[in-house]
Amino acid sequence: MSDARRMGLIVLIASLAQHGGNYLFYVIAARMVTPPEFAAISALIAFGTIAMMPINGVQMAVARDVAVLRTSGTEGEMSGYVRRLGRRTGITCLVTLLVIIPLSPLLSDRLNLGSPQPVVLAGVWIAAAALLNVLTGITQGMERFGFVAFSLAGPLGALRPLLLPLCVLAAGMAGGMWAMIAATAIGLVVMIRPAAQIARVAPTATPAMPSTVVAMIALLAFSSLTNADLLVAQAGLAEADRAHYASAVLLGKIALFLPTALAFVLLPKATAALERGERAEGAVLMTMGLTVVLSLGVAGLLWIMPPWLLTATFGPEYAMAKPLLAPLALVMTAAAMLWVHLTFAIAKRSRRMTTALVVAAIAHWIVLGFMHDSPTQIILGSAIVIVATLVAIEIGSGSGIVRMLMGRPKAVASPR
Repeated sequence: MSDARRMGLIVLIASLAQHGGNYLFYVIAARMVTPPEFAAISALIAFGTIAMMPINGVQMAVARDVAVLRTSGTEGEMSGYVRRLGRRTGITCLVTLLVIIPLSPLLSDRLNLGSPQPVVLAGVWIAAAALLNVLTGITQGMERFGFVAFSLAGPLGALRPLLLPLCVLAAGMAGGMWAMIAATAIGLVVMIRPAAQIARVAPTATPAMPSTVVAMIALLAFSSLTNADLLVAQAGLAEADRAHYASAVLLGKIALFLPTALAFVLLPKATAALERGERAEGAVLMTMGLTVVLSLGVAGLLWIMPPWLLTATFGPEYAMAKPLLAPLALVMTAAAMLWVHLTFAIAKRSRRMTTALVVAAIAHWIVLGFMHDSPTQIILGSAIVIVATLVAIEIGSGSGIVRMLMGRPKAVASPR
């Protein structure tokens, strides 16, 4: 087995542990709190996911930049880059927290949470998780995938359900956020080590690197595209439908999040190949193929999953979520393909993909503004926008699947 495939397998196994841990987290939450509280916890995590996506864009940009410096830079340049990144990340995390705290009463009211305290805790989690994501980006760019695997399987996965029961018993519904904060803190203790080792080297001037703003905007748009449905459901659906939709999203979005681990390996390897003047389309096509197989496999399993398994896991109150599972997974399969396109676009430093995703995110909110009266309408609205975006990229992009297969990318610049 080649080194790339072995690393991909390790990260994929870690991703399985991550999503198994997240699934168990929601199962425990559904059993320990009421359905409305469960929907509120899900909405808070969706809010946090959207809020963190600009930092996730930084993570991808960091992984790309570190891969470039590792390929053609020096240890001193790497140290200077990491030190500068640490300062900027710390300031960004602090500003994020200071913005969320005064907005917490408004957000609490709009999301039907009853108290601003969970929103404040979500802000603390967002700030801590943002730092963890940047540290993960450094190890990703260095191709130290053991640390990447720990980040996925530990603080982003198995640690959360381990900490949740005690946190819920101590703090009620807010315990969901406390568990996320504690798991992230443990992750920071471990993930700071590789970055600290790099920063110990005497720094030298770092060559000019591409702006991270483009990646931040792209990831924010993608996050909105794949999480706005849950916020719209929490704000607009009846109380019972909120819980049904939240549980369906938990399972349906496995089709998106499970194969994203493959992109963790693709990004630094594609970046390094491009830095050396080589082509990376073969790796992209392999990642795309595996992504489709995994995502459709998840959709198929959810289609044939017996309803009793859902009710035995979450409780009889969630039986109505079963018809939503497979359709959600199919929509998320298209989103997972978009994620691979986005990963390659960041590796190539493309700006046009960002524009396409921003347009799609805005269109998504507009469509959901009209289609939000039922869970089925929300899923259909998301499907329309996400699939249309994927088709537009395939038709107009030089990195469309068909063109990569034919080995004749378009000569003109276009959204990638």
